[in-house]
Amino acid sequence: MEPVYVVGVGMTPFGVLEDSILELAERASHEAIMDADAAEQTFDRFVVGSQNPDEFTGLGHLSTQLADLIGIVPAGATRVETGPSSGSSAFESAFSFVSAGLSDLALVVGVEKMSSVERSEASRILSKMMSYENETKYGATPVALAAMVARRYMHEYGLTRDELSLVPVKAHRNGARNPLAHFQKEVTVEKVNTSRVVAHPLTLYDSCPTSDGAAAIVLASERIVKNLGIRDRSVQVLGVGHATDFHAVQHRLSLTSMNATVVAAERAYAMANLGPSDIDLFELHDAFSILELINMEDVGMTNPGMAIDMIKDGATEVDGMTPVNPTGGLKARGHPTGATGVAQIRDAVVQIREEAPRGLQTASPEVVLTHNIGGFGNNMVVSILGSSSR
Repeated sequence: MEPVYVVGVGMTPFGVLEDSILELAERASHEAIMDADAAEQTFDRFVVGSQNPDEFTGLGHLSTQLADLIGIVPAGATRVETGPSSGSSAFESAFSFVSAGLSDLALVVGVEKMSSVERSEASRILSKMMSYENETKYGATPVALAAMVARRYMHEYGLTRDELSLVPVKAHRNGARNPLAHFQKEVTVEKVNTSRVVAHPLTLYDSCPTSDGAAAIVLASERIVKNLGIRDRSVQVLGVGHATDFHAVQHRLSLTSMNATVVAAERAYAMANLGPSDIDLFELHDAFSILELINMEDVGMTNPGMAIDMIKDGATEVDGMTPVNPTGGLKARGHPTGATGVAQIRDAVVQIREEAPRGLQTASPEVVLTHNIGGFGNNMVVSILGSSSR
């Protein structure tokens, strides 16, 4: 494979925004192109990650519309959809083009505009990623499945309600320092515990919001990096892993581990020739607080049932030994589904460049892992990025 580099990144704020889905994608893309100093370059590939733009906004044929709007015609344009991991899958597709020598310069944008519909309608749309015959037919929703997983995890490992609340407390503490985050205020354990129950034992503050937003990255070959003279700002893609699991949760081997994450992480580590102990920072998909704990264990940070000890010891804080979600994660940064995976990669690049917002920059990270969930744990993408000077 040819080396592949992230040479430019861009991102809009996440939240309930006035901008249209096209405007959001355009803003993030132009920022990434300018960050790469590539405004005069010719893009040969364009990949869009978006889960449900047709239903959320009524717009289809998104990749072609955006190629024209952004001004990168005649680049080959494709939209990729793997549920909430659509952004990471779009990144994987563009990475594959460049690493195979089929592209020299590719633009990736992840975008979702979810506030155009009522929250109940958004939940209905998102529930389509679940198994109709086994789950939604009987009234199941993503948060209901997450609650079931949380109860089982509590039963198996003795996790308490107060301990679980430490996860959103950390997320909101980081989000309060992130100027692009959907939620920018801190919360307490008591506030998490006493907020409205959504699906027992999960409360309002255990769940991420439905958000609007976009993130974009520019991927380049070795030749482009040399031509642009931007190696000092380039971040190399070291590994990508992708795996699926059985669609319905009831058909899987465990409720407290997601095998698709385990396999995707193993594949990414193998490609990068690295292991969990080599990772300096983790961006994990915490759509619900319980998932951060399970994901930590599934990517190999610690043993089953032990993730909460790392959180209690401060290891996952911004200034900890192995920071997790220093930008606030999905819980506080927000979760415009198709944008999330690209936002994680953007945040990883910002950390490696040491350009994170004040109070969120970790200690000189050289290798960062991102993890993005599609569906309810059935289509996972793990990516590993590293400083090009390492």
